[in-house]
Amino acid sequence: MRYLIKNWGLILLLCSSMLYAEEVTIFFNDDYRPVSYKNAQGKPAGPAYDLLKYHEGRGNTKFVFELSNWKRAYEMALRGKGGVIGLSKTKKRMALFDYSEPFYLIPIDVIVKKGNEFTFNSTADLKGKVVGVTNDASYGNEFNAAMENKVFEVDINYSIAVRLKKLLYDRIDCIVTGGGENGLLMALKSDPFLYQKRDQFVILKHGLGADPLYLGFHKKMKMQHFLLDFNKSIKEAMDKEVIPKISNR
Repeated sequence: MRYLIKNWGLILLLCSSMLYAEEVTIFFNDDYRPVSYKNAQGKPAGPAYDLLKYHEGRGNTKFVFELSNWKRAYEMALRGKGGVIGLSKTKKRMALFDYSEPFYLIPIDVIVKKGNEFTFNSTADLKGKVVGVTNDASYGNEFNAAMENKVFEVDINYSIAVRLKKLLYDRIDCIVTGGGENGLLMALKSDPFLYQKRDQFVILKHGLGADPLYLGFHKKMKMQHFLLDFNKSIKEAMDKEVIPKISNR
């Protein structure tokens, strides 16, 4: 009887911890390969998801994942409906969001159609060009400033596949996007037509550098304490190679 009582006590303890786990909504870009994306089964995938699941496994958090395009994910986070993973820092955003430590360093590249390569060293080299970008994304302060000053024309579309097809058919001059060669290959593989044309896409030698990515919550959600604990998960996940280690950490 004493053995049964002890086991029932353990069961009640486990149920209690599950019942009182903090439920946190995370808005998740479903087309940001290789960081976050929707896999063939329609489920979230990528290092961002691996990190969040690692944190879940540490204890008292249950995440509710909301997959969407980046525009909606960012807008919902702005409204304080949950956190957004894969957020980069800008001066404007830092006044609105509380940030985790960086969990991923993503290269920002310029992609062109084969045969249309040009010398690229800075955003000044984009002058007069039509540049494909995604909705409400940030590609670093230099690029953002050049975009605001209309150094080049932007063609905005959420889907990387659509942007790549526009590039293929000469409707835009280049694409600025994150992910490096691995991200480009993953995007091409997600579309059979584009994958057949994979040799038509070239990443220019000099990109826009690398952009650190974070988990962010609107300041009105008051998630600073949660983020302090989440930072421990970032460090552990890197140390255990759950996610790639950022070299300067």
